[in-house]
Amino acid sequence: MRAAAYLLLAWLCAANAFAQAPAPPDLPAAVTDEAISVTSDYRGSRMTVFGVNPDRRGRGDIVVVVRGPNLPATIRRKRRVFGLWVNGEPVRFAEAPSFFTVISARPLREIARPQAISSLGLDPAAVARLESATPPDASAADYRRALSRLRRAAGLYSEIPDGLQLRGRGLFSTQVTIPANAPIGAYFADVYLFRDGRLVSSQRSTVTIARIGAERLVHMAATRTPFLYGLFVVIVALGAGWGAALALRRS
Repeated sequence: MRAAAYLLLAWLCAANAFAQAPAPPDLPAAVTDEAISVTSDYRGSRMTVFGVNPDRRGRGDIVVVVRGPNLPATIRRKRRVFGLWVNGEPVRFAEAPSFFTVISARPLREIARPQAISSLGLDPAAVARLESATPPDASAADYRRALSRLRRAAGLYSEIPDGLQLRGRGLFSTQVTIPANAPIGAYFADVYLFRDGRLVSSQRSTVTIARIGAERLVHMAATRTPFLYGLFVVIVALGAGWGAALALRRS
C-alpha cells in the first residue's frame, strides 16, 4: 500500500513538472540575421524570415509582420492663413511603430478578422497612441491616417499581400527590406498562422540593428555629451580652415 502511494506521488510530481515545462513552439520560424551592424556607409539591410506550416495538410494562412521600435511622433496639418499655407498646431503621439510591414500570400483583410487585426496590433495606425488632443475640426482617426500615409511615403510602412513565397511541404519564406532611414534598435519579426479568420499559433524572433565602430562612437558622443561634441566639431572645422589657408599661402 505504501509503495503504491509513493508511486502515485511520483507520478503526480512528474506530471506537474511536465505541465510547467515550456512547450516547444508549434510554428517553427526564424530569421537569417539576428544582428545587423550599422557602419558609416550603411544603406539599409535585408532580412529573410522563413519557417514551415505545422499543419501537414497546409491549411491556414501565414502572415509575417516586422515591427520597428515604438517612438514618439508629431503630425502637423497645414492650414491656410491670409492666403498662405502654414503649419497648424502639432498633434503628438506618445509612441508609434517606427517601421511596420505586413507580408502575406493574400490581403490581410481576407485572412484575419477585424477583431484579430485589432488585438494583435496588425494595423500600425491603430496601434499609435495619442498624447495630445486633436483640433476641433479633425478627429484622431484623421491624424492616424496622416501618420500612416506619411510613413508609407517614406518607405517605413507597407503591406505586401503577395510577398510570401510558399513552397512544398508547408515551407515559406520572405525577404524584408529595412531602409536606411529606419531607426536603430530592436526589431521584432512575428509570424502568425491563421485559419478561418482566427489565430492558431505564432512565433516571434528578435533582430537587433546597432551601430558599430566609429559610427557608434560619434553617435554616443553626439547624444551623451552634445556640448563637448559640438565644441570638438567647431575646433576641428577651425583647424581644417586654418590648415587650408596656410597651404594656399605657401603655394
